[in-house]
Order: sequence, then structure tokens, then C-alpha cells
Amino acid sequence: MEAGPALKVVAVFPEPTPYRAPLFDLIAARPGVDLLVAYAARTVAGRTWEVAIRHPHAFLGGFALPGARRLLRHDYPITPGILRVLERRRPDVAVVSGWSTFAAQAAIAWCRARRVPYVLVVESHDHDPRRAWRRAVKSAVVPRVVRNAAGVLVTGSLVRASMVARGARPDRIETFANTIDVEGFAERADRLAGRRPELRGSLGIEEGDVAVVCVARLVEEKALDALLRAAAAAGPPVVPVLVGDGPERARLEALAAELGSRVVFTGAVAWERIVEIYAASDVFALVSRHEPWGVAVNEAAACGLPLVLSDHVGAAHDLLRPGENGVLVPPDDVAATAAALRELAADRSLRLRLGARSRQIVAGWGYASSVRGFVQLLDAVCRHGDEHRASPSSP
Repeated sequence: MEAGPALKVVAVFPEPTPYRAPLFDLIAARPGVDLLVAYAARTVAGRTWEVAIRHPHAFLGGFALPGARRLLRHDYPITPGILRVLERRRPDVAVVSGWSTFAAQAAIAWCRARRVPYVLVVESHDHDPRRAWRRAVKSAVVPRVVRNAAGVLVTGSLVRASMVARGARPDRIETFANTIDVEGFAERADRLAGRRPELRGSLGIEEGDVAVVCVARLVEEKALDALLRAAAAAGPPVVPVLVGDGPERARLEALAAELGSRVVFTGAVAWERIVEIYAASDVFALVSRHEPWGVAVNEAAACGLPLVLSDHVGAAHDLLRPGENGVLVPPDDVAATAAALRELAADRSLRLRLGARSRQIVAGWGYASSVRGFVQLLDAVCRHGDEHRASPSSP
């Protein structure tokens, strides 16, 4: 960013996450950016993460809207405090995560009324199937929000394509990934390699087992039932390792018993220890029915695992190259998933080769490129913002 007064930025996000907070820490440390992140709540989706926040931030006071999660897949806290934050800070530009929370909607309205440019951060895309009413609402509302944005930060190629289709300028789109410290994960996995037998033993994984790990909330949209059926169809030595907890756990345990399968349920694992699970595993699988991105894919790839992903996993379209580092399968296709697991379980050298390629592919998805994309886009908005600031009456 060019020398001069620091650019005042207010970023409006639903909740702190372990894959966003480090990016904001790095951005806030840059001399050309005066950043404040306004969070709608400590969690809007019942997360149990403990997130270290080292960047300037504020949690907005408000109250929950009953029944919102059933419709929106997340809470909808009413947070009028966002308007006070914006009026007090008077930012040069606002960075707004999505359009489905009160805080985001209020921030966009404030920006349009004050003729302050806003940059959208978008994680959703048009690849997943949606209910008719969701498609109708999105088609009616989103194009105007996108066209009036000074720029868009996207998590990957599927989102980029969706935003261009809805009116975003291709030259005002940058990648702001849901990601991890890729190098750090890889280094920790390498250090743990000597403890692999011990780590596998602590999970109940035996010497001849091929551990297929899935790190996910135990909810219906993750299609863990399909994964268990596929693993059972693949047969020994495949052993699924489900890392996480959620309302589907009892049903999945019952399904494993019905299938007569060995399945490891670890329950929730502290994020700082998750690399130990990857180091003990042989294959990573995520065959979700709905998954805008899937940060666990970044983690597994950084740890050198081959990937089995459904094509509804957003990360699959950037981090999976079929035949090079894993297999792409349709969601709920038990036979295709079983065939992929069977092939990988039968050939250790194939697993190692594909896992090494996973590391190569994910190497470009660390923090540096996302911080660079964020700053470059805000720099463009700062230098040319007058051309793209939406007036309150613009369509």
C-alpha cells in the first residue's frame, strides 16, 4: 500500500474463527492499515472454538432472533451496535462478510447512505443445490449487493465464478482464503512422524489398518452416514476416524454397529492437537452434501494426506486435482466413494505419492497470499474508490 495516512478499515464478521483470526492479526500489524474487526457475536453457529484474538476488535451487543438458525443455518443476532462502531470510526472502507447477518446488512446500508465503499467477503457459491425460496431470495437480493460493492474477496474459484455471474468486476476480485498456517502444519506433521505408532495406538488404530480421517461436525450435511457406508463397502483394512461431535453422533454410532464396522469416534479435539490426528492417519475424506469450503481439507493436505472429496466441497475445486492428489466423488455416491477408498487402501506407495502432491498444491494457500490479496484490493479501492462508490439511490 502506498505511503501516507493509514487506511481506516472496519471489518464486519459474524464470529471469530481460528482460520480468519491469524489473517486479521497479520493485516492489523501492517503499518498502512488501521483495522478494527467488529464481530456480531462470539459464535453464531454454536462453535466451541477457543480463538486467540490479537487484532483490534469489538463484540457487538444485541439479542438473538428466535428461529433464525433453522432458516439460515446460523443465528441472526440483532446488533444495532454496528452503526455506533461505524459512526465512531468513520472508516475509509468497510469489509463486510456476506449479507445474511443483521450486522452485515446494517453495515452495507450505512456505507451506501454515507457513500463509503464496501468490500464483500463471500464464502457461498451457486454450486450447491438450494431450496427454491433460497434461490429466489438470493437472486433478488445478492446481485444488487454485489454490483454496489467496490470489490469482492472470495474463498476460492467456485465463489469467484458465482460473483462474476452476479455482477462483480473480475478485476476487483481477490482471494481471501479460509486457510491455515500451511507451513506450520506441515512442519508439525513432520515432527510427529516419529510418534506415528504411538499416535495410532492412542486412537485404537492397528498396524495393518488404513485410517480414513474426517474432521467435521457430526451433522447431516457432512454426509458422514454415506462415508461410513462407503468404508464398510470398501472393507478391511479401511477404518474411519471421525473427529468432531454433534447431534448426529448417536445415529452414526448406531449405523456403525448395524454395518458391523470398526469406527473411531474421537469426539471434539482441541484445534491445537488436530495435527496429531492427521499424522496418525493415511487418507482424508470429506464427502459433504453442503460445504462452502472445508478448512480441514487445507489441514489434511498440508499434512501430506491423499484426499477423497465430494464435488460439493468448495475446497475440492482448488485443492484437489483428481488423479494427482486424490479422488473426486459425487455426494451420496457410496459406490464411488467405496471404490476410491478401496484403491487407496490397497496401495501404500500411491497414498504417499498423492499425499506429497497434496502438500505441493496447498503450499500456495497459506496466509501470505490472502493477506496480499486483501491489501491489494483495499489499495485499489482507496486509489480508485470514487469511480465505484455507490450512491444511496443507485440500483
